Order: sequence, then C-alpha cells, then structure tokens
Amino acid sequence: MGDALGDGATDEYWAEGSELGPDEVVEYVSRARGERKRPSVGWASLTPTERRVVELVAEGLTNPQIAERMFVARGTVKVHVSHIFAKLGLSNRSELAALATRRSTGRI
Repeated sequence: MGDALGDGATDEYWAEGSELGPDEVVEYVSRARGERKRPSVGWASLTPTERRVVELVAEGLTNPQIAERMFVARGTVKVHVSHIFAKLGLSNRSELAALATRRSTGRI
C-alpha cells in the first residue's frame, strides 16, 4: 500500500491522522459530502467545507492556520476563500467576517 506514496509517506500520513481528534476526523471524511443541488450564488450556495472556512476566517485565522486546522493544503484554502468571495459578492476577509458574524447573531 505505501509503495505508491513513496518511502515513508504512509508512516507520515498515519502519524498525522493518528493525531486528529474525533471532530477533526468527522470533518475530514465528510468534506464535500453536501447536497449538490445548491444555488450558484448566496449563502445557500456554499458547500459544507466553504462554510467551515467562513467560520475560521470569522475567527481571524489566516489561510495557513485554516489549512492546518482543516488538514488541507494552503492553496486549497485560498481557492475556497476565492470561491466564497465570488458566491457571496464580497471582496475581502473583513467583509466576510462581518457577514458571518451578522448571520450567527441573527442580524441578517
């Protein structure tokens, strides 16, 4: 099994996975499992993974911090953030954090 990944890669990935808590494991395996018949714009258009990215952006985390928390590459987070901006018609993280905060407090 490990030969296809390269020398030591299996052990490295196994060790990283072993460090995940139950919530992180559920998040990892359920990623991209959301309903596929979503609108193309607006809050309802966000995937479950994009919504998690929004939460973490609203907490003030950087892309590298989000990547580490979600067990994905930094570039993947960057792509998610750009998709979120496009879907919500936003242009920066401050606008996104403000919108997420308004939604979570019911002021939208």
